[in-house]
Amino acid sequence: MNKDFFNDLKKDVLEIKDRHPHLSLDNAFVAWFLRAFVTVTEDDAVSSIKGGAKDKSTDGVYIDNTARLVFIIQGKYHQQSEPLTGRSDVLALADLGRAMMLEKKETFDLLIKKANSSVSHALTEARNVIHKKGFGLVVQFVTTGKISSTHLEEAEQRLDDWDNCRYDAYTKADLLKLMQDYLEGAAPPTPTITIPVSGTEVFNRYDKTIGVSSWIFSASGKQVGDIFNDIGIRLFARNIRGYLGNTEINKVMRKTIEDEPEYFWYYNNGITITCDRVKQINKGTSNVVQITNAQIINGQQTTRTLAQVRDNDAEVLIKLIEISRKTDQDHKKFGHVVSSIVSATNWQNAISQADLKSNDPEQVRIEKEMKKLNYFYIRKRMNKSEVAKYGGDRYSFKINKEELARTMAAIKVDPYEIRLGKDRLFEDDIYSEIFDGRSAAEYLTAYWLGRNMNYWVKTNNRYSYSKWIVLNQIWFIVGSDLKKVAARESFRKISERPNKYAKELKPLDEIVKLTLKMSLKFYSDNKKMDGKLQEPIDFFKHVKYHLFFRQYIKQKHKGYLAKVENLKRKFLGNLEEVEY
Repeated sequence: MNKDFFNDLKKDVLEIKDRHPHLSLDNAFVAWFLRAFVTVTEDDAVSSIKGGAKDKSTDGVYIDNTARLVFIIQGKYHQQSEPLTGRSDVLALADLGRAMMLEKKETFDLLIKKANSSVSHALTEARNVIHKKGFGLVVQFVTTGKISSTHLEEAEQRLDDWDNCRYDAYTKADLLKLMQDYLEGAAPPTPTITIPVSGTEVFNRYDKTIGVSSWIFSASGKQVGDIFNDIGIRLFARNIRGYLGNTEINKVMRKTIEDEPEYFWYYNNGITITCDRVKQINKGTSNVVQITNAQIINGQQTTRTLAQVRDNDAEVLIKLIEISRKTDQDHKKFGHVVSSIVSATNWQNAISQADLKSNDPEQVRIEKEMKKLNYFYIRKRMNKSEVAKYGGDRYSFKINKEELARTMAAIKVDPYEIRLGKDRLFEDDIYSEIFDGRSAAEYLTAYWLGRNMNYWVKTNNRYSYSKWIVLNQIWFIVGSDLKKVAARESFRKISERPNKYAKELKPLDEIVKLTLKMSLKFYSDNKKMDGKLQEPIDFFKHVKYHLFFRQYIKQKHKGYLAKVENLKRKFLGNLEEVEY
């Protein structure tokens, strides 16, 4: 896999250089990394390249205004060997980071004195947003060689004085593990694959109405499994789910492959593949199908199970769908066709509304933006080992989209909707209200407020029924204040380190506890409806009860409001004292 991956990487770098001939190979490599892990578009990545003579360890500078981060990249591209990076190179980038962060400008001015004009201008602009706007700094050393752990530790220590500054290093081995971070929808494209046809029968159909060509044929289960073992999970980037693991269906499938392979073709629904181009090649008695940019959109569980049983005699049905993407209209059609096929064909394992939104552009954007903030956003249903394969273990925090959806629903719409089940939150009429295009940092503000509340909910199981209207009330109290950048960033910082900042969080904790207790009082005073006592599970499952709760507090509990207002002032004061 190392060799295969590195060949793919070299191919991608050469393609970037072909599209941008003015770039050196080294700079094309840095542009590839920026495009894969940092920027939104290839044009942004290429325009961020600064490497050349007198670059002062700066091959790329990118200012991300959404994430409020500055990225400085130093790249070393070795195509043949895998050399150990010199200590001076590793530390030079750390020293640049120090110069960017130090309040005194003399060190910075001395460092860029002999830099080329492009680097000097980019670093000056970057330093200005760090010191004037409070942006964080991420310096990244990217190499296809190796880095000594001792040198890396020394470099990291040089930046320990600043919480909003970090040193990231990616070696050739790291780049292999991080290949999945190069996903934006289905990027990078999969290598061209070839599938031999079992027998001679291939059904080919062209639909001139929508301009789609299809092929149906049988293939060796072993060869299909080998394709996955060679390429990996990039094959499923457009699939709405990850691997579901050792489910009952997958157990039965494996047993059939091992014990009755001759029946597998009849029992299994087959594999559906979308692609950019299909070429059928006949040579004598052999008949193969060559597929460009293949994506398995139905049949991931089948493919993964076939790959696990390395030597098998099973055959599987393949349906290929070639969809043109030459124009903007083609791209729209492609997305519609793929999502419709996914919805119509993925019923062997139950499909949910949440699954159908996994590849929605907003979900992909959230995933990419959160990674910049050291969060892994799980937008597809998958097991824990699959999360690790997608690189989730590299990030300090993990959030799944259902958890975020419930939190956002509590503050954006009627919390009653949450009680109708998670799929309700992914239906079109409410989904766009919950996931409304706000920045990842704003989503995280709501997330951490919900996490704080859930901590205290666990202290009393009676709170579990009222918690969503409680979260709505807490957002009503502090939400507008936490929308301000300084408060938002400080709140996330102390939430990420609750033990270190327990004192700063205490006023918020008190607000949460008071509001949870108030919700029980609210129930006690209003539980009798039409002469009948309502159980908590039913009482809090009513439309607009968050507004009823707010009105109840306003009319009958002025003492609560006074306490909360005082605690709120203390909490916001604490945030002002935290450097973000």
